Amino acid sequence: MMKAFMAVLLLFLLHVQVAGAAAKLDVAYASVERILTTRFLTEGGRRYLQGAPEDMCAYAFIQEPRVSAVGERLQIRFLFAARAGKEVAGTCVGPGDNFDIVVSGVPSYGDGELFLEALRFEAEHKLFDVFSKLIERQLTPQMRIRAKPYIESYIAELTAGPGA
Repeated sequence: MMKAFMAVLLLFLLHVQVAGAAAKLDVAYASVERILTTRFLTEGGRRYLQGAPEDMCAYAFIQEPRVSAVGERLQIRFLFAARAGKEVAGTCVGPGDNFDIVVSGVPSYGDGELFLEALRFEAEHKLFDVFSKLIERQLTPQMRIRAKPYIESYIAELTAGPGA
């Protein structure tokens, strides 16, 4: 699943290298968002960081990616939803909320890996501190991928031409 995410990042980087116009970048962002939604957020448009779709009282997931860039940093804004509750007498008791989180980093390539360098996780919400360790623990390892096979495949598709 994360391989699809990083492949999208690779395509984004290749597109940014080629595209000069702002309109093309907007299209690239929309494409990255669509691919993230269909290939990375595979549980009904969500990616569970804790729990599962059937859990009603203790869960954490991300959804609704929005991609942009600020300077050299690629930003992916997700809607984060979580509940850290316990069932008591048939009722879920405990904190829960949803808020935007931003995962950002500088797209980099080295030793055959594509990754976001200087990774940051940010949110302006009172409960972010409660969930920040979970978010970082679940998403940090997924921000690296062996990119060489994807680059070779992408180049092969580009050079194959139509009908090949």
